[in-house]
Amino acid sequence: MLHKILGGLFVFGLVPLGLGTVWTKGMKQKKDKLAHIYLAGFLSELAIFQVIAVPVMLTQPYGMEFLVKLATAVLALLSAAGLVWTAVREKAFFKKGVCIREAFKKRELRISKECILFWILFAATLLFQLYMAYSYAYFDGDDAYYVVESVLADQTGVLNRIRPYTGLSTNPDMRHTLAAFPLWIAYVARMTGIHAAIVAHTVLPLVLIPLTYYVFFLIGRKLLGAYSVKLPIFMTLVSLMQIWGNSSIYTNATFFLTRTWQGKSVLANLILLVDFWLLLEIFDGFHAKRKGYWALLAVANVTAAMMTSMGAFLTALVIGITGIVAAIRFKSLSVLWKLALCCIPNVIYLALLLFFR
Repeated sequence: MLHKILGGLFVFGLVPLGLGTVWTKGMKQKKDKLAHIYLAGFLSELAIFQVIAVPVMLTQPYGMEFLVKLATAVLALLSAAGLVWTAVREKAFFKKGVCIREAFKKRELRISKECILFWILFAATLLFQLYMAYSYAYFDGDDAYYVVESVLADQTGVLNRIRPYTGLSTNPDMRHTLAAFPLWIAYVARMTGIHAAIVAHTVLPLVLIPLTYYVFFLIGRKLLGAYSVKLPIFMTLVSLMQIWGNSSIYTNATFFLTRTWQGKSVLANLILLVDFWLLLEIFDGFHAKRKGYWALLAVANVTAAMMTSMGAFLTALVIGITGIVAAIRFKSLSVLWKLALCCIPNVIYLALLLFFR
């Protein structure tokens, strides 16, 4: 039990918060926005693991033990460095964190009764989704491949050299193996001592579903206003559309709630949303110096490649189309080369995919 608690706190607590503190200044966010820090840190954790896992997988077929040790050491060092660097850079950081309650007392509440009602309704729908995701393990045909990949890596220590369908040895299928999300699930299983299938079906929805709604909240706040009643109405409608969106096996709502742990679901429901939010932040303050948002966009692109081989292509396509529109809107070609720099991870990943295939 202690192993599970400590491993879970490391993977889902210490590392995201430690890495996320690095982004506090670059994104011009208040230091008490813990969810902002956690989102940026969680994306950074996935991106760092992708960068580590792909070379290890290609060079060491039996390297799961080495991958766990190397990833843990790198993530621990970077998280500690982020916390120390933030503490040194902004001495008032932790002081403000302690004084959050006092800050709320001084802040004027501008939330109407209608807002509170809709926020309660949204919270109820969110809790319902989390309860259903935790209590009911929905089986999907793709589990026979992706979840089995995680189980094999965790239990045998072999990295993508066993065919999930038959259990026979095989060469790695680069279309799938360069996307290291199943290996990250196996890494979480090793760190927590929880079976990889349970991590995928039970643990990850409790993290990914709230994070996705938080990104919806960030987008809604940007478009509708932080204190407008339209924001909780928007969140409630999105939540209800997800609950009742299982009109076919191909809708994003179906993937979001019944296949939450699959890389293509994370790409469609979280990473692409993060890209939209970051692009809104970048172009809303285009003339301001917000380098953190540009850098986090590149990190999100690495995470997209981690989810599925199509992730690098789709995010580059979205960013490219947005860049053309923004260049016309702002009458500035600098938009294009800045966005092109953010897409360098996409180009590298797609080049690797073409080379190894």
